[in-house]
Amino acid sequence: LYKPKNISSFFAIKKVKARFDLKKIGHGGTLDPAAEGILPIAIGKTTKLIPFINNKQKKYIFKIKWGQKTTTDDAEGEIINSCDYIPKEKQILIKLNNFIGNINQTPPLVSANKVDGKPAYKLFRENKKFKLKSKNVYVKNLTLLKSNSVNYSNFEIECGRGFYVRSFARDLAESLGTFG
Repeated sequence: LYKPKNISSFFAIKKVKARFDLKKIGHGGTLDPAAEGILPIAIGKTTKLIPFINNKQKKYIFKIKWGQKTTTDDAEGEIINSCDYIPKEKQILIKLNNFIGNINQTPPLVSANKVDGKPAYKLFRENKKFKLKSKNVYVKNLTLLKSNSVNYSNFEIECGRGFYVRSFARDLAESLGTFG
């Protein structure tokens, strides 16, 4: 299913379920509401295959805006920190090697990761203070496509299950002495 921007993955499959009067439907992975792209879905008995789909590599093309940190680690959040430092292409390329292979990554606060049985995004919306544990994730390939303006750089990444592009943007920017 091609999921457009500004709807959740759950909303997208809910629409398919209603449109085709399906009893059982599931999806292999979650795209943020602000993201668009292919959302693998399974119907009926094929939902049992989702764990096998979920273990495969995924590819994302995305853009990092340099110099701003938000509450959600993406463009949707409230800006909580900013700076004027924008990394040069050469500096970015050097740091990318640190993000290849198995790495530890802390999910964004607005995620479905559970804290004491409750999704983190719900705690975030309730203004509760909490921390998420880092997880081991895998990055197969990471490419800087271009720095298309002063404040932005485009990337392509091939990664495994549980990887957050938002967290990568935050962590790469931090390693470069800026925000993203």
